[in-house]
Parts: sequence; C-alpha cells; structure tokens
Amino acid sequence: MEQGVVVVPVRPDRPPASRCCAAPSWWNGWRQVSPVVANGGGGTERVERLLARAKCSSCRRCFTCYPDELYPQRQFQLDVVAQAVAAVSFGDASAPAAARSVGASATSARRWTAWVAELAEPHVLLRVATHLDPDAPVGAGFSTTPSGSALHARAGRVLAALEQLGAALVRRGVALFARSGLGRVLGWQRITHGDVVGLVREPKTLSPGMALTGAPAGR
Repeated sequence: MEQGVVVVPVRPDRPPASRCCAAPSWWNGWRQVSPVVANGGGGTERVERLLARAKCSSCRRCFTCYPDELYPQRQFQLDVVAQAVAAVSFGDASAPAAARSVGASATSARRWTAWVAELAEPHVLLRVATHLDPDAPVGAGFSTTPSGSALHARAGRVLAALEQLGAALVRRGVALFARSGLGRVLGWQRITHGDVVGLVREPKTLSPGMALTGAPAGR
C-alpha cells in the first residue's frame, strides 16, 4: 500500500443491528481513524483506517462499526497501553520515558497506569483463568510481581493477572488479535459480550456484570 493511501474496505450489504435499540440500521458513510498500534517488534506505528458508519432506524443515532482488531474509543490501542504500563510497573521506567517509547505523552502514561491499577482485582482475574484452564499453573510466579499499595505495584499485579487470563483464553482456542493480556481480555469481552471499557467514559472497570466468569467457546 502506498503511504498516505487509505483503502476503502469491503462491507456487507447491511450493517449489524444497533446496540442502543437492537433495531435494524443502514450504512451512513465512513469515518477515518489513525490508531497507534504495536508493530510486533517492540515499537509502535500509526495506521490509517476507514471504518464504516451506520445509523439506527429507531432512534436515528449514528455509530461506528469497529473491526475485531481495533478497540473503540482508543487512539493508542491496548497492546501499546500495556507496553507503556509494563515499562513503568516492571521496568522502573519513568512515565516520560515509557511514554516516549510508544510515542505518547507522559500524562497519557500516568493515566494508563492509574486506569490499569483499578481495572480489576488480580485474584478475580486469576480465578477466571483457573476456571478456563484448570490444569495450567495459574498464579505461578505471581508472588514475584510488585506488591504493596503503591500505584505502580498495583498496576503491575493487575497487568500480570491479565497476562495469565489472556494466555488461558488462547489455550482455550479463542481467536484474539491482541498480543498482550490487557488487549486479549478486553478484546474478548467486547467481541463476546459487546462490552467496551473506557479510560474516561464509564464503565472504566471490569465488573461482575461483564460476565467475566463465563467460559467462552472457540471462535
């Protein structure tokens, strides 16, 4: 693909039903986005994508149809967020240094770390991982993750638990695009249940209402 050229994707004849009213919808143009994604080599890159827009036939609300590999409401995708938070929590990097490594601001790195720290209880994530894969050594090495009440330690423990749950999902045969536990778990929740966890908008945490204890089928 030539640099700067955005390919118009193929879309089906009709969009999915709207989540707001579960009513039929129709296509309503396109939205161009520029998410920052992990490139697999430890770096990041900004990509240009066209996403289809649709309108609900009942309430007339417009919505964007995101592909499985992109997480809504995120310029910096979840694998990038996980990379920065891991640098702060496990690598003892400063927020500015972690931010520079992914092309973000220090403010963003601090917000991501605080958000991950409050995303879920680590023991709940590990319990779900055990439920999905009872034979796996879930929790092995977990005591070596940061401990205590400091924000970075808390974020590190949540991130480590997400990695174990994400690995359990993969072992169960769930097809996920993300490489990080953060991206895999939140991606699974969105694809399976339609839940989107926000950084600013509610919900900002994984709640019991998000069916975390449900065992997914392979996709």
